[in-house]
Amino acid sequence: MKITSKNFINRFKKGKEDAFEYVIDEYIGIVKAVIYNSLKSYNDPQLVEECINDAFLGAWENAIQFKGDSEDFRKWICTIAKFKAVDKQRKLSKSQIVTDIEDTQMQTVQSAEDGIIKRESTQELLQILSQLEEIDRDIFTMKYFLDMKNEDIANHLGLSKAAIDNRLYRGKKKLRQLQLKGSLL
Repeated sequence: MKITSKNFINRFKKGKEDAFEYVIDEYIGIVKAVIYNSLKSYNDPQLVEECINDAFLGAWENAIQFKGDSEDFRKWICTIAKFKAVDKQRKLSKSQIVTDIEDTQMQTVQSAEDGIIKRESTQELLQILSQLEEIDRDIFTMKYFLDMKNEDIANHLGLSKAAIDNRLYRGKKKLRQLQLKGSLL
């Protein structure tokens, strides 16, 4: 039997595949437009395609509930498409919120732990640093507390970058020795 605009609704409601193909061919443009307008901000063609498939599948699964003529069918399938797009937006926003919350919680936990460790380490380090020469203390302070680059430290102190690198290396070595002595006491 040939599918026409007069008999497709009846056949679609009966679950005939040729009617399903007719509906896709006939309404793909309007369904795609409705969904694209709702989801264009995501800039994801695969997301739009997936939602289009969901809309046609939703119409197919609920075809028995449809009542009306071809103009009503057009409105009905556009409504399904709009709801599928809105559902997709909700799912995406919920997953984004959950991800943001989890990331924030992880950062808070890590930040609290890091803060305690950093505070304890800072106090220990300051005690050990007090045993270095003044210029080495200045270099360490600029490097590890002010997060300055070696070149910037060199320019600030009027030394070469190599001298800063050497002093940092020797200072770290000395700090390790002092820390080991302190832990043995």
